[in-house]
Amino acid sequence: MSYHLYSGDYYPPFPVAEIRLGTPGKETILGPLEALIDTGADATLIPLVYLNQVNAEEVDQAGMRSQWGERRVVSIYSVALEVDNHHFSVMWVVGDELGSEIVLGRNVLNRLRLLLDGPAGLVEVWETGGRPM
Repeated sequence: MSYHLYSGDYYPPFPVAEIRLGTPGKETILGPLEALIDTGADATLIPLVYLNQVNAEEVDQAGMRSQWGERRVVSIYSVALEVDNHHFSVMWVVGDELGSEIVLGRNVLNRLRLLLDGPAGLVEVWETGGRPM
């Protein structure tokens, strides 16, 4: 189990976790990096600057719709990902060519047990041990 304070860089404060990135089959090499925990996001978004640093492989393209309804084509990358000390050897993420924030979406969050304690400004993270997604 891991604990994190909400980030005060946002109003209202935002739940965050610490991640590391790497190439599947190799040791994670980049991090720790702060990632926003967004239970409303379908997918995890990682800025291209980080994906380029770990030589992430583009594996596909997909259509993605923003919360405002606009659609665009995005590139999907394969990475090794650690959330705190929970290692996922292969995870598909969206390469974000515009943003600078890492957003952990449900493709990662659904593999973890989370307690978002807003009044205390505290995030608790457990690995579920469930099936791969």
